[in-house]
Amino acid sequence: MKNKHIGFTISLLFLSVSTFALSTPIGRDIDFPKDYDPQKAQAIRKVIQDEKFKFVEGIVSHWPPDFGTRLSFEGDAQSLNLFLAALRKISGMSLRMVLYRGRNDELRRDSPWQLDFSQARPNQLTVYLNLNATGLDFEKLSLPEWPSPQ
Repeated sequence: MKNKHIGFTISLLFLSVSTFALSTPIGRDIDFPKDYDPQKAQAIRKVIQDEKFKFVEGIVSHWPPDFGTRLSFEGDAQSLNLFLAALRKISGMSLRMVLYRGRNDELRRDSPWQLDFSQARPNQLTVYLNLNATGLDFEKLSLPEWPSPQ
């Protein structure tokens, strides 16, 4: 019976380690596909590596089918406005905005905003705006104008 318990424990440990390995930390960079347009990658890096934007952390998800990178940032509305304006200037990229109610508890602390790059949608950047972020005055945001439906 003792050997079965040890085998079960080792199996659980292996499962935990392999699951954790599907997400890895990354600095101020994006895990672009190998054949990604180098000019577009450089334009995106110019924004995310700009020191005027306070970088918190980054993570690369290797979960099929949607491999992606998510970078977390902190700052006020003015900083976010500059960040969004810089992203909108990148040629050939669309910008998607998602509003969500982030967490700030013992399990997770969501930053005011996050940038997501998905290899499944390589011509789109998604910015997640945390509606529960303290210090981010949403009334001072200059959100981009969206085209009207036709």
